[in-house]
Amino acid sequence: MSGAVPTVAEALASFRAADETARATWRCRVGPVTLRLPNFAWRRRALAAHDLHHVLTQIPCTLAGECRMAAWEFGAGPMPHWGARLFCLPLALAGALVAPRRVLAAYRAGCRSRSLHGAAELGPVLAMDLDAARAMLDILPVATRR
Repeated sequence: MSGAVPTVAEALASFRAADETARATWRCRVGPVTLRLPNFAWRRRALAAHDLHHVLTQIPCTLAGECRMAAWEFGAGPMPHWGARLFCLPLALAGALVAPRRVLAAYRAGCRSRSLHGAAELGPVLAMDLDAARAMLDILPVATRR
């Protein structure tokens, strides 16, 4: 990728430490504690779009970042499943209490963007370079501070 803008697929491969879409459980670190949670079918279906949202917005995959991503996805709406809404609501609310400006900024950025949840096919987006995908979805990278 020497100097060229990477494709969305290349950026996604770099982002993911492991592809959790087929696993029965997933790990979630909360401070020093690591939880093993069930990987429900709705989560597996939503994970590709969610990870792409991280890549395109540049919101980090940290606890604070997940709070901001939940707010961004609420703004970009609609959530793919009631389970996703139920899962993300406490994250967005916790983020609003801890970092209200950053979470509100993420929500507002989501309101100006288009979500990939519910997209019939992600293949065309994966083949684009990052800048073209961001332009198509009206996504501006969100400030990357933790």
